Amino acid sequence: MPFSSVNSTIPIKVTAATEDHSIRFHQYHLDDMARIRTRKFCEIEGAEVRAEEIGKGYEVSKDTIVAISDEDLAGLPLTTAKAIEIVAFVPYSEIDPIRIGEGYYLEPDGQVATKPYTLLRQALKRNSKAAVARFA
Repeated sequence: MPFSSVNSTIPIKVTAATEDHSIRFHQYHLDDMARIRTRKFCEIEGAEVRAEEIGKGYEVSKDTIVAISDEDLAGLPLTTAKAIEIVAFVPYSEIDPIRIGEGYYLEPDGQVATKPYTLLRQALKRNSKAAVARFA
């Protein structure tokens, strides 16, 4: 089985492999030790805005923003939703662990995914390859 570019999907479950144990600091007012908070202000009105008044949008240009709702995002046909999409195979020795952001554990999601997931894992191990995959 040659390891070149491929386009396959396998239903998976994703679990974070790491936890963030970093120390977080707060800002405080030196005079009275009161906590400093970040408030959201509307640039046009110059007034504070409540969370329920804040939406998401994509800035097309400086003067044009396209509003995006949670419903819009939920309705997107993501081919990688709850599945990995394998886009390439590379020699495992070429993977630099420092360049990898967050790590995840993957496992097959359901009976249908178990066999292809297991076969993929075994083939990767036997050939010292890593799969480059996308998921959402």
